[in-house]
Amino acid sequence: MSGRLRTFFRAYTWESSLFGFLVVAVVTASLLSPLYFNAFQILYSLQQSMAITGIMAIGFMLIILVGEIDISLPAIAAVATVSFARLSVSGVPLWLAILIVCGFTVLAGLFNGILIVTFSLPSMAVTLGMMGVYRAIALFIGGHEGFGASAFQKPYVWIGSQSIAGNIPVSILLLVLLFVLAYLLVHRSVYGRLLYATGNNRKATYLSGHSVKSIIVSTYGIAGLLAGVAALVFIGQYESARADNLTEILLFVVACIALGGFSLSGGKGHLVGLVLSILLLGTIQNGMGLANINGPVQTLVIGLILTISIVLPVLIRKVAELRAFSQDLAGRRSASHHTS
Repeated sequence: MSGRLRTFFRAYTWESSLFGFLVVAVVTASLLSPLYFNAFQILYSLQQSMAITGIMAIGFMLIILVGEIDISLPAIAAVATVSFARLSVSGVPLWLAILIVCGFTVLAGLFNGILIVTFSLPSMAVTLGMMGVYRAIALFIGGHEGFGASAFQKPYVWIGSQSIAGNIPVSILLLVLLFVLAYLLVHRSVYGRLLYATGNNRKATYLSGHSVKSIIVSTYGIAGLLAGVAALVFIGQYESARADNLTEILLFVVACIALGGFSLSGGKGHLVGLVLSILLLGTIQNGMGLANINGPVQTLVIGLILTISIVLPVLIRKVAELRAFSQDLAGRRSASHHTS
């Protein structure tokens, strides 16, 4: 049993560390506020801090795994929020609105991916430009004022606002379902193995007979779909839709990805790490909120965590390389000494 535990911890070193940090964060949050361990408060806060971010982070994760990035996803989600509002005002039933809006967000994601792979353009530059395009589209649809609570039919806000059994938010259940589906897709399917292969070595993936371009474009399409789903949760939580919705969520999403152990160059990371990083950051944000720490300080803390999560693995790798070099040098000196 001890051997199995050692094997497990070696395979999930970073994830095990994240779990330890999560325990520390929970204990600290409970010390900062006696209200933290209230079950309703925990579930409500997790819904507010995790549901939208978690849904978008799943899509972002797929793109990161193939070594690309998409910073336009929040803007695509903003288009979706005002589109849902416009369709609700027009009396369109929810099921048809979901088909229309999510159809658009999928096409928007696919368009990003096609631009990148067709012209071999840097994904950061392409999605930065498209972010402006999608914000303009959102402004055209929603206007400067946007939409308030009166714009939404009750079915439109159900997913983001309702709870089951009085305590369990529907949006959290949706997030759990999406995590399960993402796990099966990424870690239990041929498609998932191709994502890692593409991120690690595109040339080898191509030579093995797979279409690297199709794999990359597909991740953008899935991420676009999830941006539409996140938008539906957003309008349920806030009953508001504006062109500037979700402008600040990108920092949180990237922090979850980096802290979760994913390499921004692709081919590395595990969904367990993403789940733990979302729980950790959600707990930190929740604890700071209960302690009445203001928004700018919370943003500062998340930014620092993002920076540390990017720098720390590099430092650990450099230390390991230096240690290996020192051991190799010592071995050579020892061998030279014995020879002489």
